[in-house]
Amino acid sequence: MIESIENAVQLVLLIACTVLAVMYNIRRNPPNGGLLVLFFGSYLLGDLYWLLYLLFYGHTPKIFYVSDLSWYAAYVFLHLLLMRLSTEEERKTRCPAVWLLPAFTTGMCIFYMQYGSYISNVIAAVLMSLLLVHSARGLVHIRKHPEAASRKMLYITVLVFCFIEYCAWTASCIWEGDTLANPYLWLDCGLTVCMVFILPAFRKAVEA
Repeated sequence: MIESIENAVQLVLLIACTVLAVMYNIRRNPPNGGLLVLFFGSYLLGDLYWLLYLLFYGHTPKIFYVSDLSWYAAYVFLHLLLMRLSTEEERKTRCPAVWLLPAFTTGMCIFYMQYGSYISNVIAAVLMSLLLVHSARGLVHIRKHPEAASRKMLYITVLVFCFIEYCAWTASCIWEGDTLANPYLWLDCGLTVCMVFILPAFRKAVEA
């Protein structure tokens, strides 16, 4: 019951974010604003399927499911958004330490394979690696070029978003139970807050 309520709250907030993103695009017509709408919309559809499955069957899906496809599409749109907002110089920024992030996602992928589909875990690892590496490289570039600081909030938000996702996934493997004692529920709440912050972070990146 608690998980259903938490998922419903997240769904409502994502609907609000999607509507606000659409309205912002209509009023300001920002560059690449459509990708932001697609990110929120795709994540929203994944949440909708997850919540309906939970309500109809009383438990969450245990294998590769429709929500995965929607969430992976959301990650793709978010990565495309970051790519389109960044400069060529930023994308070529060198920082060897950044490549520790793919090592992290690979290790977590191997761990998660004990609990889920090999294919879905590989896809998630690849997409998360792209988001993490791009955001971390962007922050390195901003440190060297302060004039690009308008994207800093967006990169930080995306990094936090990715790491909260990993914490939530890990918690779902270790803890079970639909109670407030399950850290997954609190982490998912943190994920919701993080996604809400993506909209103002995007606005700052394109309006500065």
